[in-house]
Amino acid sequence: MRLFPQTVQNIIARSDLNPNNISQASGISNAYLAKLLKGNINRPGKDKIASILIALNYTISEINRILCDYDYQPLHVNDIPALLKNNRSRRIIGGNLPQYDHIYFDLLLVALERIGGNKILVKNRPSGVFMPHELYLMKEYPYEANDESAVFRYNLTRQILHERSEIFQKSIALAYTSDTYICVSCLEEYLLRNIGRRARQDQPHRCRLSLKYLANALSLSLKRPQEHRIYIIERCPYFHFMIQDADGTTPKVSYPGRKLHAFNNEFDKRMLEGFTTDLPHIVAHFRHEIDMCRGAVAEEWTTDFPMSLHRCLLSMLERHGMAEALEEEVAPLMESEKILFY
Repeated sequence: MRLFPQTVQNIIARSDLNPNNISQASGISNAYLAKLLKGNINRPGKDKIASILIALNYTISEINRILCDYDYQPLHVNDIPALLKNNRSRRIIGGNLPQYDHIYFDLLLVALERIGGNKILVKNRPSGVFMPHELYLMKEYPYEANDESAVFRYNLTRQILHERSEIFQKSIALAYTSDTYICVSCLEEYLLRNIGRRARQDQPHRCRLSLKYLANALSLSLKRPQEHRIYIIERCPYFHFMIQDADGTTPKVSYPGRKLHAFNNEFDKRMLEGFTTDLPHIVAHFRHEIDMCRGAVAEEWTTDFPMSLHRCLLSMLERHGMAEALEEEVAPLMESEKILFY
C-alpha cells in the first residue's frame, strides 16, 4: 500500500488553531480529525482536505497543490456538493474563532444564517443577500495561480449564493425579523462609488445591478415592514457586525471588521477580517453598540416606516439623478404580494 505524505497533518500542527477549532470552522468531525492526526488515515478524503484548508484560509490554488500530494485531481464543480455538506456541520460555540475574507466568510454566512432566528445587522449598506448574484460575483477575489482555480472559486461562490437565497426564503416564510442599521454617510459613500456619475460612465451595467440591489431591499421592507426594517442613522457605528438568532439563548456574533479602503495587493487573502463568537460578555459589547444605534433612529423613522425609508432613498438617489430609475426598478417587484427579487 502506498504511504501518502502527512501534508495536512503538518499544516494542522503548524496552525494556531487546535483540532476542536478546526472542526468547528470546517465542519469535519473531531473524531475524523483525531484519527487523521494519529496517523490512522493514510489518504484523507478530497472534500475533507479542502474543507480543512479552507478553514485555515488557504486559497483554491494552494489547496489544489496539496491535493496533488494525495494523487487527487484539482477541485472541480462536482466537488462542490460535498464541500457544502461539510459546511452545514460547522459550529459556532464558545470562544472566538478567527474569521477571514472571501470563501471562508461566504461559507460562514451560510452556517450562520442556517441557525435561523432573528437577525441584527450594522453595516454601510443593506445585507448582501439582496444583491443580484451577478453583482455579488463582481467583487474582487484573492489572486489565484491559474484560471482553473479561479473558475472553481467562482462556481463555489455562486453555489453558496444559491444556498443563502434558499435559507433566506425559508427565513421569510418563518417570519424571522431582520433589523439593519446603516450610517447615512457610509451609505452616501457607497452610492457615490456605485451609482454616481463616474460609476455610471465607467461601469453602467454594474450601476444598473446596484439599483436592482437597492430595489430588492426596499421592496421587501415595503411588503414586510414588521419583519424587515432598515434604518438610516446619523451616527456612524464603531463596528460593522451581525448578530444571528439575536433573541435566542446563544446568539452568534460575526464581526468582519471595517475595511474602509481596498488595496490591490496579493497579501489581501491573508488579512484577518475579524472573528465569530457566542461568548456572552463579548455579545454584550455588541448589544451595547446596537442600543447606541437604536438611540440614533429618529422617531419619524419608526412611526412612518417603511415610507420613511422609501423617501430617504429617493432623496439620496435624487442627488445623483437616479431616483426615477430606482422607482422603475421597484415597480415590477411590487406588482405581486409574493416576495420577488432580481
